[in-house]
Amino acid sequence: MKARTKKPSRSSRRRPAEAEAEASARDAPDPAPDPAPNPSGPPARTAAPDARIEPHPLAARSAFPIVGIGASAGGLEALEQFLRNVPEGSDAAFVIVQHQDPNRRGMLIELLQRTTQLQVLEARDGMRVEPQRVYVIPPGKDMSLLHGALHLLPQPSSPGRVLPIDFFFRSLAQDQGERSVGVILSGMGTDGTLGLRAIKEAAGVAFVQSPGSAKFDGMPRSAIDAGLADVVLPADELPQRILSYRDHATFAYRDGEARARDAQSEVDQICALLRDY
Repeated sequence: MKARTKKPSRSSRRRPAEAEAEASARDAPDPAPDPAPNPSGPPARTAAPDARIEPHPLAARSAFPIVGIGASAGGLEALEQFLRNVPEGSDAAFVIVQHQDPNRRGMLIELLQRTTQLQVLEARDGMRVEPQRVYVIPPGKDMSLLHGALHLLPQPSSPGRVLPIDFFFRSLAQDQGERSVGVILSGMGTDGTLGLRAIKEAAGVAFVQSPGSAKFDGMPRSAIDAGLADVVLPADELPQRILSYRDHATFAYRDGEARARDAQSEVDQICALLRDY
């Protein structure tokens, strides 16, 4: 009886092929390394920053003062007196919110340009505020400041709700914080009083034309009676006091530092000095 020969298993039949493949893999040259980045090509992409990171609260605030000026009836004369006395070389920017007839294109820009060496411009939507310039709100518009740029919006259709000075001063306070400066000149009514309150709450400062020197004293008296005026002077004396305030207050937020908790107390002390200046 013949002895049965044992057939090789399937695994043993595959072994030579597998061994050959392994040998080929061992003998194959190593893969070429990735080419070095081309220094002249585009930079490598980096991971997107965490969207939850908030910008520094002072990041968008201007290094130069942005002075908001509100005026209405009798405002042209007061604005001319004010701009004529802005010291030469001042780095401030001035944003004028003057009540104007929305149905009539006046000559406010041309008239103001005659009184100052600063460039006087009509504000446009998205226009960035720059030092040594004067920006004037167009008729029939509300205007706000966001990240140092001006934005225009249509005014409400109801006349009783048109308060463009309050509207701009609030945005100035929100955008510039303790650096915000508000000025109220001649005009009837109370527009500007609530806006000055917002500036004061942000530790900014309020300058008001003296009622006796204003053609119409309604707006100045409203701000004074509300206890919001830090300095009250004729229009032609206000520019020098504003810039003196800026020079005295710079220490409080030098190099982008946040104001101390007693910021409003510091503002009050500086304004008390300016009253006697």
